[in-house]
Amino acid sequence: MATGNLASRLHLLIDRCVRQYPERDVTSPTKETEKDLLLSLSQVLREIQSGEETVVDHDETADALYGPESKEYICLERLVADLVGLLGMKNVHIKHLAGNILVEVSESLVESESQWDEFIRLLCECLRLAVIYSCPIPAVSSETGFGSQDQPFLGSDALKCKLEKANWSTVSDIFRILRNILKRLSQEENEELLDLYLESVNSTLAKVPWSRVDTVFSHQHGSGERNSQGQSGTLGSTANCEEATVFLGNFVQFLCSMVQHVHVVEDSDDSEPSHLILQKTIEFVPDLLRWCQPKLESQSGSCMSRYLGHKLLVLMIRLTDKSNIKCTILLSWLQYLQRDSQGFLQHTLTKFKPVEDNCLEGSPFFVSLSDKEVNETHSNHLHRLSVFLFLRCSFTLLYSSRHTEKQCEFDCRKKVMAEMFKWIERQIPGNTFSDHRIYSKKSVEFSASFVRLFMHEDDLLFKVLLQLLSVPLHRQELLSVEGGSLEDEEQTTLFRLSSLFNPVTLFCIFLSELHYDHQVLLDYLISKDIGASCAEYLLRCLRAVCDSWTLFVKFPFEGSINASSPKRRKVLPETSEVEQNWRLHPQAFEDAKDCLLSLQNSVVKLHQKKLFPYNPEALLRRLARFQELCLSHE
Repeated sequence: MATGNLASRLHLLIDRCVRQYPERDVTSPTKETEKDLLLSLSQVLREIQSGEETVVDHDETADALYGPESKEYICLERLVADLVGLLGMKNVHIKHLAGNILVEVSESLVESESQWDEFIRLLCECLRLAVIYSCPIPAVSSETGFGSQDQPFLGSDALKCKLEKANWSTVSDIFRILRNILKRLSQEENEELLDLYLESVNSTLAKVPWSRVDTVFSHQHGSGERNSQGQSGTLGSTANCEEATVFLGNFVQFLCSMVQHVHVVEDSDDSEPSHLILQKTIEFVPDLLRWCQPKLESQSGSCMSRYLGHKLLVLMIRLTDKSNIKCTILLSWLQYLQRDSQGFLQHTLTKFKPVEDNCLEGSPFFVSLSDKEVNETHSNHLHRLSVFLFLRCSFTLLYSSRHTEKQCEFDCRKKVMAEMFKWIERQIPGNTFSDHRIYSKKSVEFSASFVRLFMHEDDLLFKVLLQLLSVPLHRQELLSVEGGSLEDEEQTTLFRLSSLFNPVTLFCIFLSELHYDHQVLLDYLISKDIGASCAEYLLRCLRAVCDSWTLFVKFPFEGSINASSPKRRKVLPETSEVEQNWRLHPQAFEDAKDCLLSLQNSVVKLHQKKLFPYNPEALLRRLARFQELCLSHE
């Protein structure tokens, strides 16, 4: 489509489609009207995507009244109003097409380098108006929403008249459209446009009267009394509840996507759009948790409940990746995970059994699973996210240098230690630690179950394994630590952490769970998504192995941990567990050694042919050092 007067051209194209249907036909359409509108919108979408030029008659009267630039803005405003107005229809296909057309309009404006900033501001303004009209509360102040004194500040008449009957479904659709536009922008790799987008969204989120939204969601079980406009100020009806739940899902999903696409540069200004939107999102988390909690409790096990739980955890995890979050906020998240989060931290990891078929999730064959198996797969996923977020928040507070003063460090350490102590006690009761033999067995069983929990999600697997490398090794003997005074509780917890998450132990278990298949490791290393994480993990673990060679050589690999492995070697049933470990150990060590040396050989060959995706010299040096120790061990 030609770039000159683009807004006018786009507006004419869409106006021709919409204006043939009177307002009453759009609000209460017949089946025939819906069919005709669908065909017209499909044609509009194809024309915009094709880039064909639409002939526009030059309106000299409009130029005289408004000027060329103002005229283009008015056309753009009406275009947005007409399409957003269609989001109020019940026909999901019409709403979907209207949303897709808005995304294509955004793409056309980006390509033409004209008026895109005005377009995104108009769309954000539609979001603000839609939220306000979705939760009208009478007699409110100008700070929180519409009142008799602030009517002039509502926005343009063109947008208002199309959004007066907006509901939570309309808000959800606008969030979905904004999210799709963001995904397109991320492909452009244009930092200037992304900053404009973030500025517009951040400014709009700051103007939305969230106190109104909070009032609505704080009365989710209210009577649903109607206000003067005939709309519900609470979520009393089933339809309102469903729409509001979908709104929450779309809002959290939108925030997740936005945080994911934010690029934060170290030492950048706190006034940068990326920093501002991250801080605004962090501020939303407590409200989101409170608004979503009734849904998580009342619809436990439902698809929407699992989706909300998943997205909330993903949002908090992504925020910990991108932002230096205050201690008080991290502590509040820890308390939420222990208290709520659908009780996943209450689960005992040593009872975890991997779901063999969960690799089918997302494939057509996934429907062959029973409802119980599907629920178990989703529960395991939420369990993984909960445990990972719990450990990340805890270790960030324990082992980072974020504390600005000694008292802050002391208070955070004390509270985190108490939370960690409760969690470890649920996994392995304290009396287990008093018997060294039982403790060693239970410790390895826990570590194995922990690794198994994450084995089916590669991205989370390496995130959590790298996170655990921050745990310092505690070299005190068990008996000198356990059973001490209350003052020693911190040392006891630190010792248990370093025992349960010993990097060499976890690495041994990791290799065992891969059945010592070096090809799997190679696939990890060359993966576009997790290659860098895997390389970092191998580098740090190989260093730990070389520094703790005796532990690596003597570790009882499969005898204690690999009960579910199909490669477990058979032993005589009358032999004791210690004897089984002794018999299994030499071959297990050889398997681990062969796995890593085969990996070394494969990486060398690929590197020589210049087929390895990045420079593996550092990894090869560590593997060469590992090879030297293997030769000396022989």
